[in-house]
Amino acid sequence: MSRNVIRWEQPLCGCMSNMCSCLFVCLFCPGGSCIYQAWTVHKATGDSCYHSFCCSFLCCCIGAAINRTKIRDRYLIDGSCCGDCITHLFCGPLAVCQEHREVYSRENMYPWG
Repeated sequence: MSRNVIRWEQPLCGCMSNMCSCLFVCLFCPGGSCIYQAWTVHKATGDSCYHSFCCSFLCCCIGAAINRTKIRDRYLIDGSCCGDCITHLFCGPLAVCQEHREVYSRENMYPWG
């Protein structure tokens, strides 16, 4: 039985499509990105914002990778924990913006679509 591979709908380097999230993450990184990611994970999974914030802030790329894994699991997106950690290690702000856009796109939270 073959498994359908679901990929991210939003590109990693597509942060210019939502300038508000891009500016917030870049101006207030790393604290701002931790808060932003905690809110995104809360919207996607219903997990506590406090837990997600502590996880991403205290553990940096490992915590952020755990939150990214939660989003991948929620939407059945292909990938691995190791890949999530590497993504946040080298492209942390881009990854946070991508996760935010992905959740909002899949949950139809944007007013324009």
